[in-house]
Amino acid sequence: MRASDPATAVPAEALGIMTARTLANSHPVLLERLAPGVSLLDVGCGPGTLTIEAARRVAPGAVVGMDLNPEMIAAAEAACPPGEIPTLVFYRGDIRESGWDGEFDVVNAARVLQWIPDAGAAVAAMARAARPGGAVVLLDFAHVKAEWSRPPAPWTRFYQAFLEWRAGAGLDNAIADRLPGLCAAAGLRDVQAIPQVETVRAGEPDFYRAAGIWRLVMESRGRQMVAAGHLAEAERRAALETYTRWMQEPDAVQTLHQTAIVATKRTSRRNDRRP
Repeated sequence: MRASDPATAVPAEALGIMTARTLANSHPVLLERLAPGVSLLDVGCGPGTLTIEAARRVAPGAVVGMDLNPEMIAAAEAACPPGEIPTLVFYRGDIRESGWDGEFDVVNAARVLQWIPDAGAAVAAMARAARPGGAVVLLDFAHVKAEWSRPPAPWTRFYQAFLEWRAGAGLDNAIADRLPGLCAAAGLRDVQAIPQVETVRAGEPDFYRAAGIWRLVMESRGRQMVAAGHLAEAERRAALETYTRWMQEPDAVQTLHQTAIVATKRTSRRNDRRP
């Protein structure tokens, strides 16, 4: 993967999107599967916010956070210096090129496959990394289903350009709907798909965090889109300005669609009596 690809060229401004998250507000499906002693591989760990929280919850279980982007790994190690949590380690790596083989109770990738063109190869590697009977947990967006109430025209233009920019890089804007098939192709069983439709309205406690993520996207990914020729800088600024005003409207509503997946790695044929 080239360093200029969206998966690796993560702007510094994007850190704000990730560090605002907790397991409770952004990945409850993983949270439910964490317990003391559970080992975890967190693929695409970003700045480590959720990985660090998970490591504290599963101690003394071993936790590995990996990410393609060196700035993300640096941010993760700044947040939790090596040795602060003895059972946690961060390193730069590509799950598709990893050698993990049956070593983790849980292998997780949250909002990561949307940035990998060959997501199937990533899921197959995640399946190999899970121990027999272990779990692969995925979470990702169906960007094509996102909705906003009475969105301003500049924002609509930006979002369409966002989808086109992603598609041009070989990224799947409907990846959430394809996750069950990717798991089946990787040989995982008991694939459970959990739709997560998040609707936030102006005046609700979580509205500014959830809707405000897109302001950060415009400041981070938006600049990449301009550089790639999918959007003019004036259009990016207009989208940011009008979207910010839209967030102040008393009837503003945002709905995002995600799907969480929990799948199980098969045990050996001798021990697995399931068809």
